[in-house]
Amino acid sequence: MSTDEVMRADFERYFPHTPAALCVKECARLSALRRYACPGPILDVGCGDGLFASIAFDGAEVWGIDIDAEEGRWAAASRAYAQVILGDVTRAKLPAAFFATCIANCSLEHVPRIDRALANIRESLRPGGRAYLFVPNKDWARAMLSYRVLERAGLTGLAEVFRSAVDTFFKHHHLHDREEWREIVEAAGLTPVAIEPALSTGTTVAFELLLLPSLAGWANKQLTTRWTNFPPARRAFAGLAHALVQKILARTDPGLTAEYLIVAERPA
Repeated sequence: MSTDEVMRADFERYFPHTPAALCVKECARLSALRRYACPGPILDVGCGDGLFASIAFDGAEVWGIDIDAEEGRWAAASRAYAQVILGDVTRAKLPAAFFATCIANCSLEHVPRIDRALANIRESLRPGGRAYLFVPNKDWARAMLSYRVLERAGLTGLAEVFRSAVDTFFKHHHLHDREEWREIVEAAGLTPVAIEPALSTGTTVAFELLLLPSLAGWANKQLTTRWTNFPPARRAFAGLAHALVQKILARTDPGLTAEYLIVAERPA
């Protein structure tokens, strides 16, 4: 079942432009989001380079917001957005009661004042408008192979140090269980419609196994502002990379342990 998370068509569009580890996660989120209608106008919070929006929201009016100026320039160049806002989502002037949909693709856990971010999102949504928020399960890193190997060896303390280091590296300010996420969303004045487990243990394992070679893309981004330099060359290997990911997913627990997809609504 988990092998359906990462569709080949999505992977072949993503892989030329992103490291394989990130590609797995993004494609799995695309599959999860497609279960829902996302009418425009759409606000994409933490829009990055615009690749996700260009695949997920073809034909819709989409606005992007990102605090990183370099990412904002890539987003504008992608032509996925009607408008790109460079700014902090906790303070940016967003059009009031304008958006029918908001998507936050694993961006809000990086925002220290998530309460202000959600309040600003709420005010930008139309009454009845919906926000789709991908956020981490606080125990997601415990599904990593490295953590489980350490734990089975009786090195629970070292396993916890590893888990903490992973979350620190990825700058996760917010790691919560389902009920804690519900409380955060409700405190911001949004009504939780659903808080669904999303992304399998298999995607976490694939992400971990592909992380080391993907670090080259991270280094390249620091130097050049882009993940990859030769998309056409990478496109030729997309099929092989996807086949490898499918093998990892097929041999790993399909339980949805990595993230939550929160569906929240602005009250009418």
